[in-house]
Amino acid sequence: MTIDELARLIDASLHRPPVSRERDIRSFSAADTMSSLIARARSDTVLVTSLNNPQIARVAELMDVPAICLVSGATPCDALLVRADAAGTAVLVTAGDLSLTKRRLSAVMGESPREAPCSP
Repeated sequence: MTIDELARLIDASLHRPPVSRERDIRSFSAADTMSSLIARARSDTVLVTSLNNPQIARVAELMDVPAICLVSGATPCDALLVRADAAGTAVLVTAGDLSLTKRRLSAVMGESPREAPCSP
């Protein structure tokens, strides 16, 4: 699905459009720790988090992630928006908390969030 379709389906506002609005999103990674998001990020994944800082945009850029979705109605900080613009990463915001947003994404994508690998 496209970023615009995703935003509509989970009732999110698009604060920064990506360079390419047609990039395909097939999965999501939802967490509030950088290490968990990094472990599960890939080029067809939306990162769902309450982390509202430029470092999350840097992770998206390094992992070629097309979109970041902030939860709980957070207003993206200016540094995040500047970094996301430079990387061509979309920034979405949804009013739902992390748990609700994960459930919505699971419903529209027909999957569970990608889990970090377990260590023995």
